[in-house]
Amino acid sequence: MRRVNVEEPVSRLAILSTKFAKLALLLAALALVAAHSRGALARFFAILTLQPSATPDPGVGLFIFVTALSVALVAVGLALGALASIWIKGRRGVGKIIATFLLLALLAPYPAFLIYTAGSPPWLADISTDVEDPPAFLTSPDAVAGRGGWTPGPLDAARGEEQLAAYPDVKTIALDMEMDEAFKATREAVLQLRWKILEEVRPGGPKRPEGHIEALAHSPALNLPVAIAIRIRPGEDETRVDMRAVTRYLRNDLGAGAKLIGKLSDSLEEKDEAN
Repeated sequence: MRRVNVEEPVSRLAILSTKFAKLALLLAALALVAAHSRGALARFFAILTLQPSATPDPGVGLFIFVTALSVALVAVGLALGALASIWIKGRRGVGKIIATFLLLALLAPYPAFLIYTAGSPPWLADISTDVEDPPAFLTSPDAVAGRGGWTPGPLDAARGEEQLAAYPDVKTIALDMEMDEAFKATREAVLQLRWKILEEVRPGGPKRPEGHIEALAHSPALNLPVAIAIRIRPGEDETRVDMRAVTRYLRNDLGAGAKLIGKLSDSLEEKDEAN
């Protein structure tokens, strides 16, 4: 008699898991493109986000990336379901499940890097060197337009103790400089850090003893805006520089605000020592 070999069909869940993994990678790449788009490409994403301007909403990259992570989780669920199907029904598809996890491994490094470098940060996205009297953000047309129509609200005073416990090194920067000199040094540091200055108010003597620099920074990958307010004011025998950094769209900035304040502090300390 002739033996007929009947192969078990490939698990449909395994096939779907691979397709979803590929879609997750495609969306992740699209998120990076959208976050850094310029010109005609930016106008295209602006149309997708229903923006009347020539640039898309600054959070479009984050939205697409979160969607990519959600699709990746679906792919993992499908792959696990496929494993159960293969084990119970004896179907084929192990190769596709392996391919699914290999594809998802390409998506994992960036979120893993953020989590690893951040440690266990508190759920804070508004960080200030002075939690009792934080620098205020300007509401002038230039400053608001530079932030894309966004102005951070008042700092939640109830979170001050939490910030002090999480970031004890985030403190007011004391400079052994005169006001004008400190303002100039701060402005130079901001430009060296490649933050965009939106508006500046130079100190003007007794009637306007404080200086102010409004700036905007961006996260490296998804280009999320971080609003920065810097206040320069006279102390007893020094000039005091305070900075506030607020990350848009996120409730947890993964330590980004504290890192930006640390960069300004290091730069100003170097200038102070060289003075």
